[in-house]
Amino acid sequence: MLLTSSTHNHTTLCDGKSTPAEMAAAALAAGFTDFGFSGHSCAPFDMEYAVRSEEEYVRILRALQAEYAGRLRIAVGMEQDYYAPVQDRATLDYIIGSVHYLRDGAGRYYAVDGAPEDVDACVARMFGGDALAMARAYYALVAENVRRFHPEIIGHFDLIKKNNRGGRLFDEEDPAYRAAALEALAACAETGAVFELNTGGLFRGSTDEPYPARFLLDALRAMGVRVTVNADAHCAEALCFWFDEALALLREAGFARVAVWENGAFTDKPL
Repeated sequence: MLLTSSTHNHTTLCDGKSTPAEMAAAALAAGFTDFGFSGHSCAPFDMEYAVRSEEEYVRILRALQAEYAGRLRIAVGMEQDYYAPVQDRATLDYIIGSVHYLRDGAGRYYAVDGAPEDVDACVARMFGGDALAMARAYYALVAENVRRFHPEIIGHFDLIKKNNRGGRLFDEEDPAYRAAALEALAACAETGAVFELNTGGLFRGSTDEPYPARFLLDALRAMGVRVTVNADAHCAEALCFWFDEALALLREAGFARVAVWENGAFTDKPL
């Protein structure tokens, strides 16, 4: 099958490299029928990364939506971090629930997908050097984020592995690590949210597999959870990256259907 939409895409309105107009044009050229924008929600503690004005973000994208009417159905979403909830959810078509930050008792924020030295500082200062404890805290916050805000989509579920290539921080096959991840996965699945198979880490060269890992995909399939495919694109060139391989991976993992965003909602389509 050919995917004709995606919902996790960033632009120059946050930390993306392509403008909204460039992303929409690329989506149309790729044969998409639907395209969702999902800027990072306003985060006063990291304004280089986040949307600076939610109201202006919505205004710009709604204007683009009107411009493309009849050619491409544009949806206006937002990727919401636990520590940066959206201001007016009613103005959005959906939210992606993601955790990018952990916060210590002094109010300092650490990006779990940031530079390796920043993650190392988080492990040292917040967890006394215990990176597995950091992973547990991350997954607990992922579950709390979904329970509290009920996003339509769950973004890059195991983002905590981004800086863990070669097991630099913790052993991803450790039963303790997997238990924490699977417990959070089950809590998120209970809400009925759609999980994304996110290929962004592969495009940027920071991971050797998509999010989530295969053992988590197997658990999602066993629970009957709906899964969509997203590139988490931060530039037009990444829009459809690894989509064919992602669909093949879902088939290999035993999924019979994939959730595709179409005309304002997810539709399950056979693989």
